[in-house]
Amino acid sequence: MGIYSKIDSDRFGYKIGKINESFFDDKSIDEAIHYFKENNYECIFSRIDHSRLDLINGLEQRGFTTKDVQYTLRNSFKNYKGELLFKPTSRTDGYVFREALKSETDQIVDIAKNSFSGYGHYSTDSRLNQQDCLDAYVDWTYNSCINNNVADKIFVAEKNSEVAGYIAYKKFTKGDLTYAAGVLGAVNPKHRGNRLFPDIDIAGLEWGIEENMNWHEHNVLLDNFAVFKAHMSVGFKPHEFMITLHGWMDEIKL
Repeated sequence: MGIYSKIDSDRFGYKIGKINESFFDDKSIDEAIHYFKENNYECIFSRIDHSRLDLINGLEQRGFTTKDVQYTLRNSFKNYKGELLFKPTSRTDGYVFREALKSETDQIVDIAKNSFSGYGHYSTDSRLNQQDCLDAYVDWTYNSCINNNVADKIFVAEKNSEVAGYIAYKKFTKGDLTYAAGVLGAVNPKHRGNRLFPDIDIAGLEWGIEENMNWHEHNVLLDNFAVFKAHMSVGFKPHEFMITLHGWMDEIKL
């Protein structure tokens, strides 16, 4: 069924599967749990659309626990007519917003190391090693810099040859539509408070328009208020709402 997550299994040392609500299209929750156990899965990461409260509640009743809540924010380009759509928002002069250089990979990775401790559904699971959780985001950022299969573009804020923040993007096709999704992004702690994130967003949006994409989107943790407001300040709007649950098979009740 293609649910095995090699990267998560190798990192955390458990056999881990990843699913979404479509996994239950042809099976009940109990049938799914039997499948997990028969195939020796130790933990299942599930991301379920909030509209499937019946499914979310059923998983919780059997021992799955909520680990994060995310909005997908979307900015559609359908009304773009060619005029200047975005304006810089930074409070501090001297920043340049542009595509990242390969030589800046180490700086971008350092920002990730200082930004993602305690972040996301990995870190809220007490059974996962916290250093491994941070390393997941650090490695994801590094791979975004060097591997086009992970990210197609990275845009940065730079000041005096120092990378102050970044957002990585991956381009996708859906039927005859194309869009870019944010992979990861963060701002160097010493540069925070200068509204850099919206301006990095703008660089990405301008790239999307130049590439004739239909929209951009970002997944944002519900309690990450600063990033939530930053994206919405340049036109992003809530589109989807997802719940991430973890199910440890030795805790699951049938």
